[in-house]
Amino acid sequence: MPTLAFIFCETRPTHPDPAPTGDWTGEARFLLDPAQDLHAALEAADVAGRGHPDDLSVQVSAEALFEDGHITGQTVLSAADLATLTAHLPELHHPRIMAWAAFAYALDSQGQNTRFILWFVE
Repeated sequence: MPTLAFIFCETRPTHPDPAPTGDWTGEARFLLDPAQDLHAALEAADVAGRGHPDDLSVQVSAEALFEDGHITGQTVLSAADLATLTAHLPELHHPRIMAWAAFAYALDSQGQNTRFILWFVE
């Protein structure tokens, strides 16, 4: 079972063309304890195990590279995906998840694409 959850919000500028351009930047790191609650919610919401995209930000790549523990459960989520998690999480976590989504939507409204990169350490 996972002992730690790593949750990062990354952003990059929105481009008027259909394909966004620019590198992703690590904006924020979030915590949720216990990690098992998040792990179970991802599984129940069927958004677990999506893997990580190839274009991670330098900040997030460095965090993963220098992690001493065994990394599992890599996935990527949108702000909209976070809403699906609340049905599968204990109620005490709902305000935190909604705050993460609000953070992402605020950045989206300022011309940024956002995504959440997650993994667990055992």
